Amino acid sequence: MSPQAQAISLHFPTRVRVCGELIQGHIVLNVPLALKDGIEAVRVKLRGSIYVEITESRHTSNGNRTDTQRRRVEVLRADASLWTQGDPQAGVVNLPFQFHLPPNLPPSFHSSVHRRKGIISYAIEIVADRPGIFKMNRRIASVFSVVPAATPQDLVYQEFLLQGWSGEWKAVVHEDKIRRGIWGDYSVVKTKLVLPALATFPMSTPFPFRIHITTETKPGPEEKPGFPAPPLNFSQLEFTLIRNVHFRTGKRSAHVGETVLLLGETGDSPASATHLMEADAPEWIPTNQKGKGVWRRTVHMQSSISLSVPPTFDTPPLSWDYAFRLRVPFPGIGNDVQSDSVVYIVPAFACPPAQPFTYADIPPPGPAPTLDLPPAYWAGENHDWDDQK
Repeated sequence: MSPQAQAISLHFPTRVRVCGELIQGHIVLNVPLALKDGIEAVRVKLRGSIYVEITESRHTSNGNRTDTQRRRVEVLRADASLWTQGDPQAGVVNLPFQFHLPPNLPPSFHSSVHRRKGIISYAIEIVADRPGIFKMNRRIASVFSVVPAATPQDLVYQEFLLQGWSGEWKAVVHEDKIRRGIWGDYSVVKTKLVLPALATFPMSTPFPFRIHITTETKPGPEEKPGFPAPPLNFSQLEFTLIRNVHFRTGKRSAHVGETVLLLGETGDSPASATHLMEADAPEWIPTNQKGKGVWRRTVHMQSSISLSVPPTFDTPPLSWDYAFRLRVPFPGIGNDVQSDSVVYIVPAFACPPAQPFTYADIPPPGPAPTLDLPPAYWAGENHDWDDQK
């Protein structure tokens, strides 16, 4: 066991924190071991930052050249002294600390795709100062996540959804023409994505949705229904949550669209849901041409979904928004039918009241906030761990 691990240990729950919250933790300091290790002071640092990195390649007379632009913006900074060598303490001591998170922090976030990187991260760091030549300070870091506090309107929408949606609905309708070959008449595909008629959707809150798909064959004689047949199972669809991320370093800007949630096909099923499927009986519709008509077939699907992604947010260096993408594959080149529907995701957790300090980890009352972040977020690689900052 290293001298650092023996002398100091950090106790700080890494659950999701809400802006405006009072965060608390403590360290356990073994004073004799700390003195033996040359530790003269112990301090705690609270940091939060936005980091953006954009890499571009261009061809020059000397070959390909790669250029990377970076930008870092500090959004949270606080420091506190916990112990110094002159403090009248001996043995093993508990040293508590607490900080108030500001109410207007951006949410934790991590996106790294196509040589673009955007990270909003937060961390507590304990620094044990060891002055002297050839001595490095001891340090313990704990990365944690933050979400903005929900507004009263956000909480009202959340309550509507938790009680079971009984309000109005809104629909995104898309129509496209496809054909099996390069000649001949077109068939028609109509898709409709139906969502609760809300301006925003609270994160981590299940909400229902419906999908209606109608196909009409090209005009022909009244035979059995032909191309295109609508999908008869949710797994035949590609229903995804797309995130559009905008990166800005000051000198350079970039935009990336990425899939953050895949539903249907080979992806996960919608959370907290059993998808229901119904198919109308095929309907023959005569046309003005004698003896000809089209076959219309319609399928209906319904399910629900909960989105525990960072809520929609906009900062000068980094911003992002979301859209549902419904893609219905059909045989043939270029026949897949696709439509996007913007979805504005907002916080869903009120700032918890301040709790009396306790060395035991007692979460605040109510449902615990949740936030999906990739493993790379927790590595803390893009924090600036400089002792002097």
